[in-house]
Amino acid sequence: MHKSYLIIPLTFALAACSSTPETEQVQSNYLDLSAKKQVKLVEEYWTVVKRVEPRYPVSAAKKNISGCVDLIVGIDQNGKAKGYKVRSSFPKGVFDKNAAAALTKWKWKATEKNKDSIPVLTSVRLDFTTSRNPTEIEYLKNCPARKI
Repeated sequence: MHKSYLIIPLTFALAACSSTPETEQVQSNYLDLSAKKQVKLVEEYWTVVKRVEPRYPVSAAKKNISGCVDLIVGIDQNGKAKGYKVRSSFPKGVFDKNAAAALTKWKWKATEKNKDSIPVLTSVRLDFTTSRNPTEIEYLKNCPARKI
């Protein structure tokens, strides 16, 4: 059986372009499926129905920089992203805002097994690459291919 955790106020920016970031306080019981070995379990509870791809930062594209961001996100009982935390990113801070801005627009639908729409805490990794098969050694070292 999975443990349920209380998420004490998570705050996150809702709009990257506003002068003062809006924040939302979230407090709810979430089933914690954020451990890397549990990521696939989220599919038993929620299915992505709207995925928004992140915008590639112009400065990173001009420099041909590839990277990734691993975010921990809460999926609330309505299938919306509620709060996030950057678990890791490479290069640090380059893609974080764009990854988070996209993830907060994602939508999920509860599965048949999740009739009660149990909120979960999970992780999502977003990759930023300038080619289909990146070969940069630092990228491959810091953003390894995911095992499914």
